[in-house]
This record gives sequence, structure tokens and C-alpha cells, in this order.
Amino acid sequence: MSECYQQLFTSLRNNRKAGATELALITLAELKACLEEMPLQSISELGDMADQLGHARPSMVVLSNALSRWQHRQELAKTFSKQGYMDGLSDIYREISDASDNVAENASSLVKPGMTLLTHSRSSQISSLFEHLLEQHVNFNVVVTISEPSKEGLLVASELDRFGIPVTVITDAEMGLIMPIIDLNISGCDSWLSDHHFVNKTGTLLQALAAHHYGKPFWVLADSFKTNPQTSHDITLETMPTDELRLPKGEHISGKNTYFETIPTRLITGRVNEHGLEAMQS
Repeated sequence: MSECYQQLFTSLRNNRKAGATELALITLAELKACLEEMPLQSISELGDMADQLGHARPSMVVLSNALSRWQHRQELAKTFSKQGYMDGLSDIYREISDASDNVAENASSLVKPGMTLLTHSRSSQISSLFEHLLEQHVNFNVVVTISEPSKEGLLVASELDRFGIPVTVITDAEMGLIMPIIDLNISGCDSWLSDHHFVNKTGTLLQALAAHHYGKPFWVLADSFKTNPQTSHDITLETMPTDELRLPKGEHISGKNTYFETIPTRLITGRVNEHGLEAMQS
């Protein structure tokens, strides 16, 4: 593999800030740039790339689904050419972008003027939702968690501040404490599993439990690219190095830094996909 591809793979593995959709779009754009520099690849070589990239982040299924669709279309094509598989990458990129935009538009119908929203971690679809609401001149407030240990919630707060949206930053542990004043919980999603669970950043389960306890609505933004045939029993939940935890030195001290968890859909109100709102059965 080329040096460009190796850098792409390393960047994909180490990216701890981007959500599933954003990471897929970044990777597809960088893969296209790498392929432009490389000589014509065979179908089998493209397949090897797609498989390797698709398995690099097992908790986040968007990229894997996108590359699988791309690979399948190359296999069905009547002619095989570099321009053909490059155009195919562009088509998949647009499909993900369009699906994400439709999710945000559909989710905007949930937000009424004056509402206070709570979100955990960082999702490009939720950022797009905020932009849609601004375009519709809907006034709203946001509470965002710091989202330890990578603190991507601070990036969300900075984005909201640039938009002129009032935002309150809380610790992850304060979600239950603040839930009584929340009007709407909104969450991204890294994988929508086949056994009535979804995968998202660790801490989302705490939000879902608190929302369920106080009877607050909780909607998850998850388009069809996030649908995963795996179950909560066989999905790989990624862990990251414990150096993020800044543990004290000690002979008997160890750490665990699991980035993702599964959340049962019985705790949430419903799913927002590119086709509309889908309420969960209680």
C-alpha cells in the first residue's frame, strides 16, 4: 500500500473526535485523494482496501457500509476503470451527505421554540440539525456534556457559540441532575444494531436512563448507513489507550477506556432516519 494510504489508515484509527458519519466522509475524501495518486487498482486490490478500512473502526458502521456498497457496485459494473471507481466514491459520498442532511431536516420538526436540548458527545448530524434550526429562525438552548475523556463536547460548545446559540457545558456525571429542566434529548449513533440496541459514545446509556426516569423524550439520529446486522452480544466496542485518563502512577492502579457502549432502544422515544421519525415500541 502507498504511504498516503498508510497515513489515511493511521489517521482513521486514531481519530477520537469525529462521529461515525463525519469520519466516513473524511475517510472517503482522503481515500479518493490517495487513489488519484496511485496507478489503476484491480477489483481485488480495491476490495482489500475496503475490507481493511471497513474493519478499522468496528463500533462505527457507516464507513464499512459505504465501502461495501462501493465495492459491490464495482463488481457489478460492466466496465472497470479508474474513473469508474473514483466516480463511485463520489457517488457514495453524496449519498451519505444527502442522508445525513435529510436526518437533520426531519429531526428539526422535534424542536419547538424555547426548548432546551441535551446532547452528549459530538455528532455531525446533530451539528447539521443545529444549523437547520438556525436557518428556520428557531430559538433554542443547548446543554452539552464535556464528553470525557477526549472532551469533544467542548468542540460542540465552541461551534454553538460561533452560531450564537446559548450553551451550557456540564460534566458527564451531571446528566441526571440536569434532566428535570431538559425538554428534548438528542443523540447521534455509531451503529443501529439488529437486536433493539444502538451503539454510541460511552455515557449515552446514563443519558437514556435519566431521560427514561424523568419521562423526557429521547430521539436518536441514525440514517440507513448506520444499520448494522450485528447484535449487542457480538459488536466490538472499541477501547482507546488509557493515557487519556491521566492516571496517577501506582503499582496497583490500572485503567479502562472503553469508548462505546450499547443502549437498549426501549429506553428511547424513537429513531430519526432519512425517511422520517420512527417511534420505538414500548
